[in-house]
Amino acid sequence: MADPHTRVTAAILRQLEGADPATWVCPWHRATGGLPRNALTGRTYRGVNTLALWFAGQERGYADARWATYRQWAERGAQVRRGEQGTTVLFYRDLPPGAAGLTSRGASAADADALRFVARASTVFNAAQVDGAPELPALPPMPLDPTPAFDRFVAATGAVIRTGASACYLPARDEIRLPDRAAFRSATGYCGTLAHELVHWTGAPQRLDRRLSTRFATRAYAAEELVAELGAAFVLARLDIAPEPHPDHAAYMAGWLPILRDDPRALATAASLASRAAQYLEAFARPATDAGIAA
Repeated sequence: MADPHTRVTAAILRQLEGADPATWVCPWHRATGGLPRNALTGRTYRGVNTLALWFAGQERGYADARWATYRQWAERGAQVRRGEQGTTVLFYRDLPPGAAGLTSRGASAADADALRFVARASTVFNAAQVDGAPELPALPPMPLDPTPAFDRFVAATGAVIRTGASACYLPARDEIRLPDRAAFRSATGYCGTLAHELVHWTGAPQRLDRRLSTRFATRAYAAEELVAELGAAFVLARLDIAPEPHPDHAAYMAGWLPILRDDPRALATAASLASRAAQYLEAFARPATDAGIAA
């Protein structure tokens, strides 16, 4: 049986490789829906599971963000319809100390730590695939201009932001450069660009210390851009802001594909780092522990 990471990455690669970069829209550039969440626990999925469910939802036209296993739907009094195809997600189990012969193989401390978790695959189904799913409660309409809430979120981080230049994060000065707000075509475009640069900001040594060169070598820049792209999408989804497609997403796709083809775990790694960056940023505005996160 294929490695769980390989199975999830292969499903996503099928969509990426069959897409026309000039017209295809990334699943995280969705109009509505927010983060996928478990229908039984209410917790949001994270990391590569968020991507797997966004991709499946886009491919099959699901508008509902609720997902659950066959058994979990049954616990909610719903029934998965016969013949429905599930979507693979990953969950991780902690290995007990000394498991898998780590000590006897003379593994380093870093290797032993990396092998403390084992991935297992699980199959989930969307609410659109079941009969008897509870009705979604009506949600208040989102404001046309999301920037007030986003501005409060950004201010809570304390990041230094200088306007009047092209968008970038300058590690040497530890500051974000951004064009004037009036230069953006829309409020969501502004939010998406700033969220992208904020994720870069989280990678500084004094914050999350994201050293991708040890994992991705010469492709570290492309990997960091993937982390920033995904992290921004996770942040905006949590804030119920629908991001706009990045103008350079076709070029980014060309940089991402070789990484994903060569390393089945690369996407899971990037998505995990993106989730960590998003949670790091969210903690500034929401200090309380977030109990609403699924695998």
